[in-house]
Amino acid sequence: MSASQPDAAGQMSRGRYAFIAGLLGLLPMLLPLSVDGSLPAMPEIADYFKTSTASVQYSLSAVILGIALGQLIYGPLSDKFGRKPVIIVGGLLYVATALACSQASSVEALIGLRFLQGFFACSGIIVARAVIRDLFDREAAARLFALMMGIHGIMPTIAPGVSGWVTQEYGWRTVFMVMAGFGLFVTLTVLFGLTESNFKRNADAVRPTVLFRNYRAILRDRIFRSNAICACFMYGALMAYFAGAPVGLIQYLGLSPVEFGIAMAAPIIFYMVAQIAVARVAHIIGVDRLIRIGVVLATIAGIGMLSFVLSGNITVYTLMGPVVLVLTSLAFIIPGTTAGAMSPFAQMAGAASSMLGFIQFLAAAVATALIGVLNDGTPLPMAVALFVCTLGAALSYLILIRPLNRAAAAA
Repeated sequence: MSASQPDAAGQMSRGRYAFIAGLLGLLPMLLPLSVDGSLPAMPEIADYFKTSTASVQYSLSAVILGIALGQLIYGPLSDKFGRKPVIIVGGLLYVATALACSQASSVEALIGLRFLQGFFACSGIIVARAVIRDLFDREAAARLFALMMGIHGIMPTIAPGVSGWVTQEYGWRTVFMVMAGFGLFVTLTVLFGLTESNFKRNADAVRPTVLFRNYRAILRDRIFRSNAICACFMYGALMAYFAGAPVGLIQYLGLSPVEFGIAMAAPIIFYMVAQIAVARVAHIIGVDRLIRIGVVLATIAGIGMLSFVLSGNITVYTLMGPVVLVLTSLAFIIPGTTAGAMSPFAQMAGAASSMLGFIQFLAAAVATALIGVLNDGTPLPMAVALFVCTLGAALSYLILIRPLNRAAAAA
C-alpha cells in the first residue's frame, strides 16, 4: 500500500463503513434486476409476440452486450467528471429505457431497448468498484468487494420470484415498470447519500487517444490480464446458467414462473452467505487462497452438472445443486480476481474497472448467445457451457494467477 493510497477502512467508523457497504451494494443491483428479473417473463414474452423462446433469449444477449460496452464508457467518465454525477445520469437513463421496454411493440424493438437498458444499468457497478479503489488498498478492497456483492445478492435472490409473481398476476410489461421504479430509488439514494470520492480528476480521461493508451496499458499488464481471464470464464458460466435456466426449468421440467423464481432463489441464498463469509475472512486468508477455493468448487460443479445431464438424471435438484456450487465459487473468485486486477491501477481505477467489466460481460454475452443458438429444449447446452467455463477458470488460475501470486509472495 503506497502513501498515496490510504486504507480508509482503518480511518472510518463502523457505522460509516456499514453505510458505504450498503450504499455501494445497491448500485450493482440494477444488473441482476435487469437480467434475473426478466427470466420468468421470457416464455410469456415469446407467447405475446408469437415467437420462439430462443428469439427472446437474444434480448438477454442484448442486455448483456449493452452492459459489456457500457463498461468501457463509465469508468473514464467517472475519472473525468467524478463518480457521483456519472451514476446519477446513468440511473436516470436506465429508468427511461426500462419504461420504454415496458411499451415495446415487437420483439425486435425489445431487443434494441434491452441493449440500451444494459448499457445504462452498468454505470452503478463500474463506478462502485472505482469508489472502492479510491478508498481502500487491495486486501481491504477484496473484503469490501465481497461485502458489497453479498448485499447486492439480495436482488438476484428475490428478483426471479417477484418477477414470476408479477408476470403471472399483471403481465410481462409490469416487470419492466418495476425495474424503472427501483432504478429511480437507487438514483435518489445516490443523490442524497453518496459522497464524491474522486478528488484527482483526469481531464483527459475521455479523450480517444488517452482512452486507447490507458486501455492498452491495462491490457498489457500481466496481473490484470491473468485475473481478468479467470473472472471472464466465471461470468460466462454464470450467464450460461441464467440463459439456460428458463429452458431447463420451465420448458423441460415444466415449472411455473413462480416455482421457477423459488428455484432460482435457493442458489443465491448460498451465494449471499458465502459472500458475507468471504468478507469476514478475505483479509485473513488472502486473495490467492480465495481464488483457489473458488475454482475447486467451480470445477466440481461443472463436472457434476454435465454428468447428471448426460446420464439422463435431470431434476430440479440435479440441475440446481451444481448451480449452488457455481454461485458459491463466484463468492470466492470474483472478489479475489477483481481486487487483483484493479490493484496496479491507483491512478486510473475507473478505466481499469471499465476494461475488467467489459471483458467479463463480453464473455457473458457470448455465452448467452451460444445458449440461444444451441437451444434444443433441454438443459444440455447449459451443462456443457458450465463445464467448459468452470474448467477454463481452474486452468487460468493454475497457469496464470498462481505463478504471479507465488512470485509476489517470494519478492
